[in-house]
This record gives sequence, structure tokens and C-alpha cells, in this order.
Amino acid sequence: MRNVFESRLNIILISALLVLCVALGVPTVIDNLNPKTASAEAPTAEYSYTQGTAETTEAKVEVSEIKKAERSAMAEKIKRDKKAELNAEKNSETNAKKPAEKSTEKPAEKVTEKPTEPMIFATAAPVASKASYSEQWNKGYLVAIDNPDKNYSCPHIELSDENRDLLERLCMGEYGAGGFTGAALIAQAVKNAMATYKIDDVATVIKSLRYDGKTNRTASDACKKAVVYVFDMDKDAVQHRVLYMYNPKLTKSGISRFHETQKYICNFGAVRFFDKK
Repeated sequence: MRNVFESRLNIILISALLVLCVALGVPTVIDNLNPKTASAEAPTAEYSYTQGTAETTEAKVEVSEIKKAERSAMAEKIKRDKKAELNAEKNSETNAKKPAEKSTEKPAEKVTEKPTEPMIFATAAPVASKASYSEQWNKGYLVAIDNPDKNYSCPHIELSDENRDLLERLCMGEYGAGGFTGAALIAQAVKNAMATYKIDDVATVIKSLRYDGKTNRTASDACKKAVVYVFDMDKDAVQHRVLYMYNPKLTKSGISRFHETQKYICNFGAVRFFDKK
């Protein structure tokens, strides 16, 4: 009789303990064995991960939009600068044609102004009749040549952020000393190569066409503007396809046999630019 009483007492005590645990929210062995409880916790962790990914994506989109706005502002500034250069060139030509007039006024105090970047021309292969330099500059070409290709065009190519960064640094390494025009010639050569050989990334252009300019230097503003000019604004440095270039001063013999067998297009500084034969 005593054993029966003790058994009943134990059952009552255990039941009371379970009720107390449930009321206090203390996990029990039974809870751990319940599959519904385990699966109910999973959505919380999954939702937290999804939410974090969405925030990261939004941040990337925001940064991308800021960069796009910066490039648009840069393009507008390039347009204004080029328009000012053309106007300065036209005014210079007009003033040169005017006969000198005697002035009775006291000469104004001389003011030294920063000159605008001069219009550049380069003679490629000799031609019987030279093309108009002004016509090329008015169309946005930076270097005017005697024999431009009036049928030349290059399709628009969209750059990813990674390709843009690498190209800017390549322009710096290949011809950073050439400023905006020199960098634009390099950018055009890369764009022409991407279009001609159906290449969709800058790294492959570097490897395939054997560019050896260092890409570990931070790009200058001139190089960044040059990439915007050629890729975003679809402008070109010269009215002709260019694919290859080299600096004779950096070769042991002073000449590159491969390059000199190609079609010579123009010089900018010491660097010579070519199209394929």
C-alpha cells in the first residue's frame, strides 16, 4: 500500500514540475524531441539572412548610382571645356585675320592666363589632299590627321565597375604622362580592340594585345575623364581605328618591327599609334 502511495505521489510531483516548466518557458526534453518546435525557429534565422542581403544590395545600387552621377557631371564638364577650346581657337583665327588697328588708349596691364589645351594634329601617311583639321576638332576628335577615315565608327560598349577601374589604371600606366588626350588614345585603342576582336573585358585585352603598362597606380582625373569621354560619351581621340601603340624611346633598338609593319595613324608625343594592316 505504501509503494502505491509513493508512486502516485511521484506522478503528482512530476506533473506539477512539468506544468511549472511550461509556465516559465523552460525548455524540456520533450520540447527538444518535438520536430514542430525545431522547424519553427528556422524562419527567424533565414529571414535575418535575407534581410541582410537586401540591405547589402541596396547599398551597392546606391554606390553605383552615385558613380553614375559623378560620370555624368564629368561628361558635362568635358563638353564645356571642349566648347571653350574650340571658341578660343576660332577667336584666335579671327583675330589673326583682322588688320592691326592703332589704339589711343593706354595699354592694359598684362595678365598671364592659363592657356587652354591646344588643338593637336598629326600627319599620318602622306596624302595628295589633306583633310580639314577644324572639321575633325568640331566633331570632337582630339587629334586631327591628314587622312581620317570618314567611315570610322565604334559601337557603344558598357563598362562594369571592375572593367572601368582597370581601364583607368591601364591608361595611367600606359600613357599617364600624355594627360587627357594621351589617355583618350589608349582608351580608344582598348575600345577598338574590344569591338574588333569581340572581347568583353579589359583584362583579356591586356593579355591578348600584350599591354605592359603597370596597373597598380591610382588613375589621375585626366585618365578617368578620358574613359568617360570614350566609353560613356562615345567620343574618340582620332577619326580612325587604332589598335596598337608603342614608344620607340622605350625599345632597345629604337624601333618595333611589328608595329612599323602595321598601318601608321598618328603620333602623340613620343608614342606612335597604328591600325592593323
